[in-house]
Amino acid sequence: MLAHLDLFHHMLHVRGLLQLAQHMEERGDRVTMVSPDSITLMGNGSDSAGAITTSKGATIEAGSAYTVLSTLKGHEAPEYAVTREELKALNARAVSDIESGDAMRAFADTLTRITAADGTAPERPAARPRRGAEAEAGQVSAEN
Repeated sequence: MLAHLDLFHHMLHVRGLLQLAQHMEERGDRVTMVSPDSITLMGNGSDSAGAITTSKGATIEAGSAYTVLSTLKGHEAPEYAVTREELKALNARAVSDIESGDAMRAFADTLTRITAADGTAPERPAARPRRGAEAEAGQVSAEN
């Protein structure tokens, strides 16, 4: 189970980079600098913060973005500079790596085992009718 949680956390952080790339696109930023403590967006102006909140309300934390970039770039650095295009390419590779990775296969195997186990589980009771429908039926019966 812990491996599955690690996979989901990694997917969440990769999603943050996807959102960062989209945010850069919306703002017209060309480059971002990411360190463990801050994200600096550079385009028409320069903004720097420990976390970036997109126009859609998503928050990208500098530490998470830095960790994922470190993994994707394959080397340790005090900060990473990425263009919008490079960030999109890194994101595409990250998604591909997740899809073809051992962790995703292990998760698929777990889902298969759970689904197979559900085949022998007792059947769930049918859904109860709406209370409004029950009340209406009672009124109709009382009126007749």
